[in-house]
Amino acid sequence: MGKEGKAKVSLKKKVGQDEAIAILEDILKSFKAGNMVIQNGEESVTLIPSDEISMEIKAKTKKLKNKLSMELSWKAVPVEAENFSITDDEEKIDPEAEEPEGVQETKPDPNKAKVIKKAEK
Repeated sequence: MGKEGKAKVSLKKKVGQDEAIAILEDILKSFKAGNMVIQNGEESVTLIPSDEISMEIKAKTKKLKNKLSMELSWKAVPVEAENFSITDDEEKIDPEAEEPEGVQETKPDPNKAKVIKKAEK
């Protein structure tokens, strides 16, 4: 991926109208889902659209050539960590794994680190 936090994927080729429509529909579907993974070979970029989008659309004709370009941009929204925990146990805990049968939920270990949120005044 080159520089930290940077990734780029590009595609430039001639396609038929049906393929162009299919690509645009895939972009729209992913955009609506709120997660766009764009891949070309081994290169990929994941984009997560924010609520505020800057949009620029240009259309022009010149002799026998028509051109439509569209640019969408937004500030990246920080992704919150899921299943965040702090522990002094070196074993990795899979939060998605089901507990084996017969295992009961235990009370928190008072010797383990805790994250406590202060009450707002």
